[in-house]
Amino acid sequence: MHRTGSPPVAALALGLVLGGLSFAQSNIVPGTDVSLGKMDTISALGRTGTFPTGMNGVALSTTSCNKGTVKVPWEAAMEENHPFISFLVARESNGRLTQASDRSYVKHGFFALTDNFCDTCTEGPFGGGDVLGIGCSDTYSTSNNGDQYWLGPPEEVNPWLGEWEHVCSHFDQGEPAVAPPFNCDGNRSLSTAQASALNPVGHRINITDQEFLVPGTWYYQGYYAINGEPEDVRENNWGTRTFAPSWSGTKWNLTSPTGFENGSILTRWSGAVVTSAKNGNDDGRLYVAVKVTGPVAGLYHYEYALQNRDNFRGAGDVSIPLCPGARVQNVGFSDVDDDASNDWIATVGSDSIALDVNDNPVRWNTFYNFWFDSDAAPVAGFVNVSEFDAGAGLASLDVATGTPTGLYNVYLGDGCTSGGPIPSLYANGQATLGNPAFALESAGNQAGQLHLVVASAIDGAVFLGSGCYQWFGGALGSGAFLFATAVSDGSGIAHYGAPIPSDPSYEGVSVNFQGAGLNPAGGPIGGLFELTNGLKVRLGNSLPGCP
Repeated sequence: MHRTGSPPVAALALGLVLGGLSFAQSNIVPGTDVSLGKMDTISALGRTGTFPTGMNGVALSTTSCNKGTVKVPWEAAMEENHPFISFLVARESNGRLTQASDRSYVKHGFFALTDNFCDTCTEGPFGGGDVLGIGCSDTYSTSNNGDQYWLGPPEEVNPWLGEWEHVCSHFDQGEPAVAPPFNCDGNRSLSTAQASALNPVGHRINITDQEFLVPGTWYYQGYYAINGEPEDVRENNWGTRTFAPSWSGTKWNLTSPTGFENGSILTRWSGAVVTSAKNGNDDGRLYVAVKVTGPVAGLYHYEYALQNRDNFRGAGDVSIPLCPGARVQNVGFSDVDDDASNDWIATVGSDSIALDVNDNPVRWNTFYNFWFDSDAAPVAGFVNVSEFDAGAGLASLDVATGTPTGLYNVYLGDGCTSGGPIPSLYANGQATLGNPAFALESAGNQAGQLHLVVASAIDGAVFLGSGCYQWFGGALGSGAFLFATAVSDGSGIAHYGAPIPSDPSYEGVSVNFQGAGLNPAGGPIGGLFELTNGLKVRLGNSLPGCP
């Protein structure tokens, strides 16, 4: 189900019914509230391979704070009730924020200090280490968070509930895994010797030299998954800082960390709008960031990022609503691996862009990107994200965000030429009333070419022969008129200023335009002219997004 405006009546009624019932997170512990209080250094602790094609093992320091009213268990594995700390590194470059790190292993907390970074610690100067006392803070250094003895696979953790099963876990089986039946006996097999024998990258945050070599602005993120913590106090569980990588000749120096902020790393993306939704009280929260630029040559560029904070079932297929008749071009995708075989598969339909997850869901502690160009402008709507795994709760989530559902300039059909690029006609934005800057442009012409545009309020499509169509009704002097003439500039662009008056009688009016360029070398129309595409321009301030 896709929505571009108000929710359908059935969905609204269902929401009202559900809103009247009492649901609760299954393992909630009232008063639990652990925040990420700060992050200090980020360091490359080891590497494999030869520059510039090596791999780096990175770690970062984190400080947690008990902001709640109850003590929080901090028991060491193989006990199960302790925090799980995830790590992520991202880079913003060329207008896109992407995850540069792998889906790294997570740190299993094992001992809580009794520091006073956030508040006054009530646990006493020594404490027992097995709880984070009220008001207390606890810091894990980069070397501690990078200690592979305490790093386990993220897929073993249920981030929604903050739960982990120690039997048959990575710690239980060891590395290399011990032979049955002792690989699932509930006893720790991963020893300090095994952890020390792993290579210098191992299960630390993995980042390639090639990623670090791309210029951009760099961020790192930490997140604490806490057993029984209510969802509505989790926004302070994560945070981000900036840093700058530089190659020393032997290693990467990750320097100048600045500006700690609580929240998703997506909020660092310049110009992006970040929203989120969760699966009721049955599973965790997904975040969508969207950044829209343009129009350029009549097309808006859409950049999306989908992040999974703590949704255990994972984010699956995505559907983005689309105006019927809107064009979509240059669809792209990126994830956290280099395996092109599991890239998402995009299908542009009549009213949506469907992204097939291709057995590659967005699991917690990752975010994926997808992008495209469209002549539909951004309008507030909903992106539908399905849950990948079966389980309790809704089958999909609607996340409010910007969507390509404002088709104010409608592409009517292709132009034609006798050779070379087909000239195009497009608008520079929306023809709102009182818009003095509104204009039409034609590109793909020869430099210094005489060009003209015809306008008509009559719809129609007339075949003219030679693969050419007239994309309006009527004829010159009979329902159509010469709108303007221009000479294309050195780039082959002809510009037509078309200021829109404030006259309310123009509200809801549509005008069809088509350009013609005089080509002395010959054209398909009368041996002289080549035609642009047709373009319907919808005027007004209160138009529905889709025609």
